[in-house]
Amino acid sequence: MLKAELIRPRLEIRNGQVWTRPIPADYHYLTIAAELIALFRRHVGRSRGALAEALRDYEGDSLDYPVIRGLAAVLEARCAFGSEPLLNPVELRAALFQKGPTTFKPDLFSQATREQVLAETAAAYQLTVEQIETALFADLAEEQLLLDPGEAIAPGDLIARYNLELARGLLYWAREMRIVVGDGYKDIFKYIKLFKLMYAIRPIVGQTVSLSPGQADTLRVPYKSYHITLYGPISPFVKSTIRYGLQFAKFMPALLLCQNWQMEADIQLPNIPSREPHRYTLNDQTELRTHFKGSGLFDSQLEADFAAEFEEKYGDKERKWELAREDELILVDDTVMIPDFSFTHRKDGRRALLEIVGFWQPDYLRRKLAKVRQAQRSDLILLVYESANVAEGTFEAVSAGEVLTFSRKPVLKEVLAAVERCAI
Repeated sequence: MLKAELIRPRLEIRNGQVWTRPIPADYHYLTIAAELIALFRRHVGRSRGALAEALRDYEGDSLDYPVIRGLAAVLEARCAFGSEPLLNPVELRAALFQKGPTTFKPDLFSQATREQVLAETAAAYQLTVEQIETALFADLAEEQLLLDPGEAIAPGDLIARYNLELARGLLYWAREMRIVVGDGYKDIFKYIKLFKLMYAIRPIVGQTVSLSPGQADTLRVPYKSYHITLYGPISPFVKSTIRYGLQFAKFMPALLLCQNWQMEADIQLPNIPSREPHRYTLNDQTELRTHFKGSGLFDSQLEADFAAEFEEKYGDKERKWELAREDELILVDDTVMIPDFSFTHRKDGRRALLEIVGFWQPDYLRRKLAKVRQAQRSDLILLVYESANVAEGTFEAVSAGEVLTFSRKPVLKEVLAAVERCAI
């Protein structure tokens, strides 16, 4: 995360709106990025202090110093620093300080010089004076060595990551974020849970939606989308502002994993007097690039095999049902359930949901059962494989539409028959 002083110079504020000014991947900034990457790699094995001094020399009196420092901060965050001194620095300092005050030259008050004390200590530990000097303050941050500069990164990718850090750093001052998302639900809630964010969610069924009351701009949404409100670090609901603010800002790249989304955030900028927060907006047309990894199309081979067989047998132009992957959320208490598949009738629009239970673990099964009971959805079909080792009768008491059990693989005709019965 970039510090505030590196974000402020790249802000634009106008007519109640705020946004960041990304840097272009042109010759000028690509050159700076390439030179900084090379500088970091040259300092592998050298101290953090030496690296900082080299960065100051490189920056010089450049007017681009906020960008240079920002790019360097992105590179430094990817680095691994550490030290493996031959002696414990704290114990070594204690041993040296016990020898009393030393001087660079003998005088009336002290006959021991620094060089003599270091030489005696080195001999006692059977080390060289240079090794003693290295170990003496090895536990200080500026003395840590650059062990690994991280995976190789191209100058263009460094610029893209810097622009992303600018954009999400602005959210550190957010009161609230409102997003409308029409896909990628699993990834969205994966990162909401990972960063422990507070949220509220409601479904949207229709063609257009406004992110906030009184706003004329609307977003065209697919069959079903969701309006998610994330409470920001300066929301009255939040106590641990600093920690939560970092977590909140880190979440934003998850949005870039989706194809259909729009975001609006209320930003209360520090040291800028304003009764009303500034409005910060982004959508799926942004050029920002995420470094988060998506979940992938399928979570298991069972799901992949089911989808492949369905497309093979019922995927022609005359098919009656459209199969889709994780395109609907079920709101259950303070969390969500995302069924593996949905079936939508091509003519009348009836829908049914399918959840596959293909492996068994005590915690997994307990959470799954709790969500299904709370959902109470008559259009939800549970497809249970016997290989999951689920005890007989486990799912009989749940309030699902139907529970189908198969020994090896599901019979699609039986699944579609259940879909016909449960679809609404």
